[in-house]
Amino acid sequence: MHGRPDRHRTPRKARILVVDDEPAVRCSPRWQLEGAGYEVVEAADGREVIETVEREGVVLVVTDIVMPNRDGMETIHELRRACPTIPVIAISAPGQHYLDAARAFGACYIFVKPFESEVFVQTVAKLMSTLNAT
Repeated sequence: MHGRPDRHRTPRKARILVVDDEPAVRCSPRWQLEGAGYEVVEAADGREVIETVEREGVVLVVTDIVMPNRDGMETIHELRRACPTIPVIAISAPGQHYLDAARAFGACYIFVKPFESEVFVQTVAKLMSTLNAT
């Protein structure tokens, strides 16, 4: 029937984009996020982030900072310009001083690799609840 919601339809899972140039490193946040019930799409660098966000209906981006082609700083800057409402979590290896700059560029949260799975998933859940409240 038209106009009535389908009670049996599963709500669409929030889709998150994980951007890192190392496939093995992308696996960890992917497994953590999928285990928490999110859909995950991946990218190897920031070159196609905007297109992927728009095409895939991404609601959150998790990006490494140090990557070839288009690094995380450029990616965050481009996202803030093109998709200002999409939250960004920046991740980077220890000893790199890019994370403070990533926050200045517009990252909502920053994590040093390797990071604690539970804290990461809780942070994503907090961002998702904020998005759902607006």
